[in-house]
Order: sequence, then C-alpha cells, then structure tokens
Amino acid sequence: SGVIEYEVTAKVNPERMRGFQRGGGGDDAADAPDVITFKQLFTFSNNVGKITTERPDFGGGRGGGRQRPQGDTSARGPRRGRMGAGMMGRGNNAQYVDLANKKYEQVFSTFGDNKKTYYTEEDFIVTADTKPSDKTKKIAGYTCKKATIQLKDDTYTVWYTTDLPFSFSPVNGLLPANNAVVLSAEGSNRAFTAKSVSLKPVTDTELGLPAGAEKVSQEEMRNIRRTEMEKLRQRQQ
Repeated sequence: SGVIEYEVTAKVNPERMRGFQRGGGGDDAADAPDVITFKQLFTFSNNVGKITTERPDFGGGRGGGRQRPQGDTSARGPRRGRMGAGMMGRGNNAQYVDLANKKYEQVFSTFGDNKKTYYTEEDFIVTADTKPSDKTKKIAGYTCKKATIQLKDDTYTVWYTTDLPFSFSPVNGLLPANNAVVLSAEGSNRAFTAKSVSLKPVTDTELGLPAGAEKVSQEEMRNIRRTEMEKLRQRQQ
C-alpha cells in the first residue's frame, strides 16, 4: 500500500481559459495561462486504487487546490488515452483502478434526489509497438527504463520501473510492459512526473467501487452522462 504523487503539466488554450476566470474577460483574460500545473495522487492498497486530482487554479482564485476523485471528463466517455488521465473532472466522477485484474473503473453518480451510481470498466492497454531503450535514470528513488510510445497523434517519452509489485500508468495506452509502473510520461501537450513514491499504510478505506454501483457498458455510460449533463444545463438556465 502507498501513494504515488505525480506532478501534471498540461498546455491549454488561453482563449478557452477565459471562461474559468472571474470576470470572464477584460484585462484578467489577458493573463490566462497557456500551461497549468497540478498534482495527481494514486493511492493503492490490497490490489485496489483510486486517482485523485488537485484542481488547478485557473486564475482569479478559482480551483483553490481542492482534491477530489477524478476521471475521464469528456462527454464521449473513456477511450484510449483518456481513462486513467485523471484530468479536471466534475465532482460526481470518480476514477478507481483494479490492480489485480488490470482494469480502470470509471464511476459516475447522477444528480438530484434519486441518485444512482454507475461504473464502467476498461482493460489496461499494454502497448505492443513500444520502442525500448537501454537508457535508465532514477525517478522518485526508483530505477526507470526508457521507452517511446505513439499514442494517437502524439509521441510520448515514458520512464517506467519494474520494481513495484503491480502495474499502473496514469494514462491508459502508455504501459510498456505487464509489470511496469510508469513514473514519467511526456508528450507534446501534457506530462506526468512522479515526485514521490511512498510505501506506507493507507487509511483511506474508500479505494474500491461504491456499494451498489451498477455496471454498464461504455456506450451506456456515455448516454447516462450526456442525459445528466443536459438536465444540469436546463436546471442552471
């Protein structure tokens, strides 16, 4: 059991960031960042784990560094290169990892008084066309091997260790081997770097799926999310 702390950097479109700033425009909008940095934690114990992300401050004091369970945030749902990223999700999303069976588990709870909780699974994707390297370096105290992986239209430099008793990557599709733990992954638009790996007792007991969660397909999860987002938009209007 323990915790891996990643530092995540991501390039963003400053124009899109204006909506996250107080005031939404004017002089404040000119200060919108083109790169944001935040923290992501992977907490694991007894072959289960959970990804939590510290929401970045987009300017104007929003974000505030609060930590909450995170998962895939796209309306289209979990897909290769998305699930496992833990990027800026809504509060009713949660990301879990079944280390024993090598699956990412995406959880979503509906809004309103009659809340229901659903989850969908995605298998770990071990990359077959990895370009290995003889280079090694230490990251967070662990000797890591280098690999180059093509994911969609981006090329990632990945550093991974085989000295931990499980397999994990913060991004599905960036896993060079069955027994690898990725401690660094850098592409052209985002990067994950482990700042620490702490093997210690974990007191967080909510690392497994919520009781009563109903399993659905990825397509069903996308439809459920889409319906709930539309309900939320109508309520806000």
